[in-house]
Amino acid sequence: MSQNPLTRRRFIVAIVALSGAAGSALNPGLFSLSRAWAQSPERLDPAVRQAMVRMARLLYPHDALTDDIYAGVLDGALSDVASGAGFTRQLEAASAALAERSDGEWLERDTAEQIDLMRQIESTDYFGAIRAAVQAGIYDGAAFWKHIGYPGPSKDFGGYIGRGAGEIDWLPEESS
Repeated sequence: MSQNPLTRRRFIVAIVALSGAAGSALNPGLFSLSRAWAQSPERLDPAVRQAMVRMARLLYPHDALTDDIYAGVLDGALSDVASGAGFTRQLEAASAALAERSDGEWLERDTAEQIDLMRQIESTDYFGAIRAAVQAGIYDGAAFWKHIGYPGPSKDFGGYIGRGAGEIDWLPEESS
């Protein structure tokens, strides 16, 4: 029998816990001047931050979500790695790469050109790290859940059994 303490279940639980931490940045009270941003060890240049908020929106576009939500996701990711400057460097590297490929005018380009330029760097490590942080922050957050009408995990409400699990109206009635 294997004595490996890292089981598949523990791995999944750890991933869910980490993505939940990133999603907690979607607290509406943190959007204007995020405490997470203030607590990060390094401050991003405002131009880098603006470029990365735009990149986050293009990666996961939702018209109903404001730029403040995308900025909050990045703030949360910076806070989660506050013990080191690795994520800050990844954001700066992505911004620099996009600026280099667009002669310093990435934000001024139209959406199609911005996406094409992002495709040129999508195989880099920093792009993958940013994409993962934004994905976890957006889809594990209450702001997005509200946007799609999801009330949140059922555990907080006593589970789904007593909350309409059998009350679906989109399946055809079964005839006997």
